[in-house]
Amino acid sequence: MPVTDRQLAAFAYDHENNLGSAITPRYLADAGDPRHVTHALRSGGWSVDSDPLHPSVRMTSPDRAFRLDLTPTPSGYTRWWRIDTNHGPGRWSASFNGDTPVEIVAALTDALIRPEPEEPLPAVVDILTGRGWEHSSSETGSQKFASPDGIVQMELYISPVVGVMGWNVEAARHHGEHGPQGRLWRALLDEATPAHLLAAVAEAICSPAPVLRARFKINRSEHLVQGREFAIGSAVVSAHKQRLAEARHHRPKPSLTAIAVPAPALPAATAPSRAAR
Repeated sequence: MPVTDRQLAAFAYDHENNLGSAITPRYLADAGDPRHVTHALRSGGWSVDSDPLHPSVRMTSPDRAFRLDLTPTPSGYTRWWRIDTNHGPGRWSASFNGDTPVEIVAALTDALIRPEPEEPLPAVVDILTGRGWEHSSSETGSQKFASPDGIVQMELYISPVVGVMGWNVEAARHHGEHGPQGRLWRALLDEATPAHLLAAVAEAICSPAPVLRARFKINRSEHLVQGREFAIGSAVVSAHKQRLAEARHHRPKPSLTAIAVPAPALPAATAPSRAAR
């Protein structure tokens, strides 16, 4: 079942009266509406496996290969989002804390709805350095990228003992000698995360495209560029509907074996005649 009219109406009701603006960079936006992710997955054919009366959400892809868990917690520093493989070889996982802008989470989940690209996408290093991010490497081979304003760091950490440990993304007001200070959000993607998913996340983080947010739903910073304020409700709802239509386009078509074919009706049985006595 796709997203229902009632669910869409609830989404519209929550946004219709909001005043807000377009902001860049998007990594300075607040978390946004989680339905940006979950509604698209549902429209793309993912099933909902969780208890509707429980605040946690679990969803599974149509082929049962991937799983999403959204577990709201009181602290934004802990993991809210987890996307991983459900079974089989090549297991990987990615997680995002509760303050991560949903557009960045959706970059990964949208890539799971679409067919895997036939041609390889640009590598993370090319995507980020092409947008002016600073690139450095350590003696162990760890790769670190820093946004031009210094707010986001994306690092592929390589331990001299264990080897590749995966990607760590930190957005913070300041990155000092002892780590991030005033953390805004964090994401972790393990070393087995497919390259096209890493590329999608990197592209979403450094994208110059603005995002719409309601008044006060931004992280104040001297690096924030904020457009004029207007009633953003209709624009948010319209973009959401278009987004769900695109997800439905990639919804798997039912196979012939999955389509129920009614059995032919059997002739009505006639009562046996009683022999005359």
